Amino acid sequence: MLTKSQVLTFKSFQQMISDLEAGDQVELHQKIRSLQMFFQDKIQSIESDDYQLRSVLVEINKQMRLLSVDGMFLQTARQANTIETRLGQIRDRIKLLTQYCSMILEADSH
Repeated sequence: MLTKSQVLTFKSFQQMISDLEAGDQVELHQKIRSLQMFFQDKIQSIESDDYQLRSVLVEINKQMRLLSVDGMFLQTARQANTIETRLGQIRDRIKLLTQYCSMILEADSH
């Protein structure tokens, strides 16, 4: 079970994730860095005895690391095909992270 503060933190995190979908490559890279910092400061430290919550937090951690790598690769991409591939990977990670946040918030509301 999350505290009210943690629920608000996850809602903010989820909003930041959805904000990633707008903007150009430079702006996207900056948003990913901001999201990573928010994650490290606010989410990564959440601990729980709930096995399901811990499992989802581990997956979020993994996807955040991969998103960060994708953002760096996108920044160095020059060819249109490579850029499109990286953006596709980032969109997939955004979708997964959004689903994970929804799972956590829905489980907490029960």
